[in-house]
Amino acid sequence: MKSIKRKLLWVASILLFALQGQVMGQVGRYDVVISEIMADPTPAVGLPAAEYVELHNRTGEACLLVGCTLRLGNTVKALPAISIDSGGYAVLTAAKYRADFEAVGVEVYTLSSLSITDGGQQLVLTDGSGRVLHAVAFRKRWHEAVVKQEGGWSLEMIDDRQPWLDEEGWASSVDPSGGTPGRANSHDGLPPDVSPPLLWRTTMPDSVTLRLWFTEPLSSTLSLAADLFEILPDLAVEGITEVPPFFDALDLHLAAAPATGQTYQAVLRGDLRDGAGNAMPAGAAIPWGRAHPPEAGDLVINEILTHPFDGTDADFVEIYNRSDHIIDLRTVKVGSGGDTLPDKAVVAVSSGMLLMPGDYAVLCKERRQTLAQYGCQDPLALVPCDSLPAYANASGVVFLTDYSLRPIDRLAYREEMHYGRLASTEGVSLERLDSEWPTQDDSNWHSAAESAGFATPGYANSQRAPAVARGELAVEPEVFSPDNDGFEDYALISLQLPMPECRLSLRIFDEQGNLVRHLINNDLCGTEALYRWDGDDDRQQPVASGLYIVDARWWHDGDRPGHRRKVVGVRN
Repeated sequence: MKSIKRKLLWVASILLFALQGQVMGQVGRYDVVISEIMADPTPAVGLPAAEYVELHNRTGEACLLVGCTLRLGNTVKALPAISIDSGGYAVLTAAKYRADFEAVGVEVYTLSSLSITDGGQQLVLTDGSGRVLHAVAFRKRWHEAVVKQEGGWSLEMIDDRQPWLDEEGWASSVDPSGGTPGRANSHDGLPPDVSPPLLWRTTMPDSVTLRLWFTEPLSSTLSLAADLFEILPDLAVEGITEVPPFFDALDLHLAAAPATGQTYQAVLRGDLRDGAGNAMPAGAAIPWGRAHPPEAGDLVINEILTHPFDGTDADFVEIYNRSDHIIDLRTVKVGSGGDTLPDKAVVAVSSGMLLMPGDYAVLCKERRQTLAQYGCQDPLALVPCDSLPAYANASGVVFLTDYSLRPIDRLAYREEMHYGRLASTEGVSLERLDSEWPTQDDSNWHSAAESAGFATPGYANSQRAPAVARGELAVEPEVFSPDNDGFEDYALISLQLPMPECRLSLRIFDEQGNLVRHLINNDLCGTEALYRWDGDDDRQQPVASGLYIVDARWWHDGDRPGHRRKVVGVRN
């Protein structure tokens, strides 16, 4: 009997709304939003052990949702007709849990089944015409308290006045029952957004479409005239469309394909605002161009953080484009382990990012944590890579390949590559000293300087090789202070050899002629060699301040041995 009454009520509601002119087409983006998600309901705290999704009507009028769908990852669920009062809520759950919710006084709308991935997934609410009303891609880590990640607590939208917010707009419920299905959420709100959107990155979905990505979703009331953006030099825009489901990107449809090798600028010429109404500065621009397939050595691994502070997910891999052409990072994979092929590899930026020559891209496991822990001079260089491989703290392999797994660069890192006097390498990145020198050379890596906060994601490394004239034997700088402050922390010893396959020995003597460090012994070298001395002796203890002699000896079968010396000063 209850079921028949409910159906009659639905029919009556539909007729009433139709008579009043309240049709589905009048409900726009963000009018009805996903406001609460219970993905992992066990162990239950005070609610039924059932997954649910709560919808919230933000408008000042009652609304009727007819023909809507809820997409959970790749699964699409047709929703029943749902009537929501002004400012009201509707709870969706599996039919088998109806009685459990009614027992605690919560009315629900039921689906045949409802399965939400515990670790997180994308949820998209659409109307009967397929238009997106709201979307959220939640992650389990949005529960800041580890105990709440274990289940029994819902994620709630913090401020329904800013429904477009991503992770910063959601938090674990603080209601004693573990959630607030069918009633106001347990959070009070957030400060208003006063920051304008910024142009973040670009990609090309096809040969005549330029996609512009922004730092936040754009207003739903934008006028997307073709002249909103100008392409310089002289490339006509025929139209502009939004990119669902998050509306943080625009597609510029071009009159012709861009020329190969040409760098363009996309320049804002009109009014563009975020959901809060903040306007992007007129004239904002971003460079872009036609991408070139990546080849071996085009991109290099420039900095890595594999042992973040306190076991957080602030790990990152920084890539530097040392080539003279543009590379789209959706055609690049970042991997871990392996010799000729990575054991695991994922697409660097699945949504695409055109990396310009001389630019950096920082692939972050958890972008917000990386930004919070390190001073980033260019936050826009940091891009999320949720599936970034897990790298062991002390040693491992970082791999870059193209989409077909052809190697681009590879680094086998070890804790011994860090500055030897560090009490701990926790939270300290390894920085590349010279982008042109071979990646797999221990002398080409050093711990990031303490003065730079122990990492420099997205900008020039704190430890960089000085310009060294490639003479027979050169030591730069002539005096160094090995204190990891980012200024002359080590000596770079470079040697130009008469032929390849020479054997090389490098030793360091004090002023009295005592051997203090046997830097290398009988190494097989090419025509150039580069080594780093951190001012330690063979016992890994710091040497005293003073003058030291760098002694280089080399030999080759059938040729006379070579011998050169240089003096270097140490200031401790």
